[in-house]
Amino acid sequence: MLRSDTIAAAATPFGMSGIAVIRVSGPEALAVARRIFRPSNRPCDWKSHHLYHGDIVCADGETVLDEILIAFMRKPRSFTGEDVVEISCHGNPVIIQSILDQLQKLGCRLAGPGEFSQRAFLNNRFDLSQAEALASMIGAQSEKAYAVGLAQLKGSLSKEIETIRGLVIEALALMEASIDFAEDTAEAELVQIPPQINQAMERMQRLLTSYRFARAYSEGVHVVITGKPNVGKSSLLNALAGKKKAIVTDIPGTTRDLIADTIHIGGIPVHLTDTAGIREPQNVIEQEGIALVWKKLAEADIVIIMLDVSKPLTEEDKITIDKNTSEKIIVAVNKIDLPRSWETKSIANLFPPHTKFLEISAKSGSGLEELKRTILDLSVDGETESTSGAILTNLRHKHAVEQSLKNIQNAKESVTAGLSAEFIAFDLREALDHLDEITGKKINDEILDRIFSSFCIGK
Repeated sequence: MLRSDTIAAAATPFGMSGIAVIRVSGPEALAVARRIFRPSNRPCDWKSHHLYHGDIVCADGETVLDEILIAFMRKPRSFTGEDVVEISCHGNPVIIQSILDQLQKLGCRLAGPGEFSQRAFLNNRFDLSQAEALASMIGAQSEKAYAVGLAQLKGSLSKEIETIRGLVIEALALMEASIDFAEDTAEAELVQIPPQINQAMERMQRLLTSYRFARAYSEGVHVVITGKPNVGKSSLLNALAGKKKAIVTDIPGTTRDLIADTIHIGGIPVHLTDTAGIREPQNVIEQEGIALVWKKLAEADIVIIMLDVSKPLTEEDKITIDKNTSEKIIVAVNKIDLPRSWETKSIANLFPPHTKFLEISAKSGSGLEELKRTILDLSVDGETESTSGAILTNLRHKHAVEQSLKNIQNAKESVTAGLSAEFIAFDLREALDHLDEITGKKINDEILDRIFSSFCIGK
């Protein structure tokens, strides 16, 4: 529900910086600004979308808090669709808090998380998927994730949902006409429905396919490096990270805790984790470290099993191999710069058919570029995409599309089975409702509050 009070918050993170921005939105935004702003030379005429220089003062009109720039944006041409004032002050938390204190004294309420965006949505400045795209852009971990978020903010997903929605509405209109004029139109209209249903289903399936690689770009993938002690796991982490993250020695069991770093491969954040070597624990600390390994492996998107080709396979190698149940496994046959004890093809039968085998030298760097390409390929399931097209990045959107697709499949089956138009129309209406959850045309206040509460304060 849209509230009518005036809210204020810092739109930039608290901390030392050159500039900070404080945003005020609501019916009293301009009145509050008039009371705390003293222009530097000539009277301020408060034209919309103009920038003014001067001092911000306490509510008493005397004490100067800071030298600022201030802008007024008259509704509806503002971020929230309300009257908005933005104050650019020096980025000192003491100054920011002092200004917010004065704004509160003049009747402003401190905004909650995402409240500015929620007001923008309720004032039809953008739909719900665009609001969520804004949050995704702010939290983007890579350029590709940012580009996807920007495309969605510009309406790429909204337009695709509207296209699908149009197809469903077209089919629904024919069905409802069949209900109203059953004797005259039912047979003719039923023949026209399957093409529209099929088109909608195809578009939905493309969206669902896009989620796999979009998730990789937006959230990154978790890659866990495992193997017996002294097989080269820490050396591989250091080589991929391009810096020394883990201690490398000839002493087995050096790594006892999880060591992590994030790199970017093809625009995807890859969260690497080096783990303790798999062997019979020598002490309680190592036992805890190995227990963490099994937990981390269960959570991994991709597992790299490292084997030392310069030595025969041991029982410790076999334990690592047998206990790995990941669907995406890369076997990194390491130390190819040393004399071999076995050939890679001789161990293929120890692994599932989908396993990728690569020969590398973590020490010299040989094979690492191919390893990166393999990680990238597994991250996006071999898919290619365009960041400007309609892509699903949000789990809420994915669930809504899945539910809508299920309803449309039911409608298609009902047409094939020759069921009455009432049954088909019911499923199509349900499909529309789920599509409308994505853009916010149909969503309850509780879910809306939950979505915006995950946003940062000031946005």
